[in-house]
Amino acid sequence: MAGELIEFDSGKSYNEPKSGKSVSIMLVDDQPVFRDVARALLERDGDFDVVAEAADGLDAVSMVGSVDPDVVIMDIQMAAMSGIEATRRILLENPAARVVLTSMTAESEYLRLVREIGAVAFIAKRNLNASSLRSILDKGPSNEPLAA
Repeated sequence: MAGELIEFDSGKSYNEPKSGKSVSIMLVDDQPVFRDVARALLERDGDFDVVAEAADGLDAVSMVGSVDPDVVIMDIQMAAMSGIEATRRILLENPAARVVLTSMTAESEYLRLVREIGAVAFIAKRNLNASSLRSILDKGPSNEPLAA
């Protein structure tokens, strides 16, 4: 695989966060430790604010409409409902939603699924940080993979 941070042309543009101050993030992962670490890494930067967390795709689908985050960072493999299915449902309800999928491994099948369902990017969990997320949001839609 060319890289572990992959962007896709989702046709979704990104200009300014809704809050005007920082980018609001919803973290969805079945591992509380990962959510804690991701929150700390992203919020330390000051440009990101984790406004909600969910432990599985089912909770994410039920929460995302009321939370209305700028970006959803979603694990692919979770119990109750996978990140792939949750992303499909979120985008069905809100086609403009920006979902970044993540996983411990960067399997080629994941990359195909991410592109197919309309997520804006895939980031391997070990590469998730404020800089990698900012590069996705600042760059806007792209057909070229971005390696980190």
